[in-house]
Amino acid sequence: MLSLTGCAAKLASIDTARGAFVSGDLATAESMLSEVADSGGRFSGPAELDLAIVQLAAGNVDAASSRLRVLRDRFDKTSPASKIGAGGGGVLSTAKQAGGGALSMVTDDTARVFKPAGYEEVMIRTMLAICSLAGDGTDAESYINQAAMHQAKLRTVADERRRSLLPDFVDTTPHQELALAPYLRGVLREATHHDFDDAQRNYRLVSSIRPDFKPAFDDLERATVGNHSRPGHGALYVFAMVGRGPVLVPTDAPVTSAAVSIASALMLNDDEEEDDVTRLPKITSVEIPTVVIPPSPVASVAIAASPLSASPLTASPRTVSPITNGVSGNGLPSPKEFQLLGATQSLTDIGRLVQTQENAERPWTIARSFLRQAGKEMAVGKVREGLGLTGGLGSAFQFAASSAWTASETADTRCWGLLPREIQVLRAELPAGDQAIRLAPVGPDGFSVGGDVQSDVRIDDGRNTYLVVFAPAQHIHVVNPARFISQSTQKTE
Repeated sequence: MLSLTGCAAKLASIDTARGAFVSGDLATAESMLSEVADSGGRFSGPAELDLAIVQLAAGNVDAASSRLRVLRDRFDKTSPASKIGAGGGGVLSTAKQAGGGALSMVTDDTARVFKPAGYEEVMIRTMLAICSLAGDGTDAESYINQAAMHQAKLRTVADERRRSLLPDFVDTTPHQELALAPYLRGVLREATHHDFDDAQRNYRLVSSIRPDFKPAFDDLERATVGNHSRPGHGALYVFAMVGRGPVLVPTDAPVTSAAVSIASALMLNDDEEEDDVTRLPKITSVEIPTVVIPPSPVASVAIAASPLSASPLTASPRTVSPITNGVSGNGLPSPKEFQLLGATQSLTDIGRLVQTQENAERPWTIARSFLRQAGKEMAVGKVREGLGLTGGLGSAFQFAASSAWTASETADTRCWGLLPREIQVLRAELPAGDQAIRLAPVGPDGFSVGGDVQSDVRIDDGRNTYLVVFAPAQHIHVVNPARFISQSTQKTE
């Protein structure tokens, strides 16, 4: 009971911390998540993942990057994708290890050490690339290539599992390619001013993965001509983490024929007797974790820019109140002086990607819960036979014991809950020099749903400048690395 109470308290803390992040209170979110992460319990893994997002949004890029690298290496030790090409067991051994040991089969999946889903392993590498863009950008291509390769390995694992266990089972590969990977490669190749052929190939790949991403046509035209930007101009890339990303909730799911077939195949491949398979109890539904996308009013981030002539380059974003008469009291450009650059557009829809993967994986998820519940009922049946209970008394014992055992099951809803719904991007060509960038969260109708923030950037002639922002709802967090803050402080002292 104490253990259950402790788990409930930690889950409540994580939920409260996520709410604080969405409402703009990064300090509270970081404090609550740090406490759960440092506890070392079953919820420490999800808390650490969420904490990395909060640290990145707060501008602590080095801490976020370090945490994500440690988590990547830790989770790789048990990831089936990491075993591709490294020896050490095939897909069947991986399927057996997926249970997390005997304890989870006796209780439920919440008893095992947290293991991220495949998409979460990919997103760790993706967010490392975003961290790099928010910093010096030197490792961004390496990290996004890791994400793309890991996604490909997950596809191989899914294909091998299907062919090994159920060769006739129709199961489309849910692991889609990430458009962000070729896009970043194209952006970085174009920035060299000479690798335009590579940039073209990558921009074409972006269009094939996301035909609805219209900026790819302009990117491809630029790379074809071989012109990064006009003389005296540079490129600003705003990468926006928009909306609330996928979370898991418990759901009662009907046991389908596909799930029963998978469960039977797993039992046969696990050296179970064939008569045990034929005596599987009739179970109509099981509780499983299901992906949902929390509602969020923000559809994209609107962006405007204005040159800064006299104002010093500052590091921290400022909430901008309505301004009139040309300039504000602190010398900032007024809204009339800002040129609207446009709104960010979706490049990688994480929510849709995860839901597609979850739908394809659902029969396997149901099969696991079905096997666990069936195993409990068969174990109770053997006890009943050993006690010599028959007739009505035996049936009553079977029902009461198995119901009490299975009623304690809880779907494992631990997950990385602060991922964005989408990764969006906007590219704008701006004159070299210091620029004031104003950002506002907007809804599907294009109207603002929250307050504006302003962050100043320096545009270098012929070079790229990257700005990373989080817009989970009405509040926008602009990532400003600590190294810029320290430089700004030195200038003002």
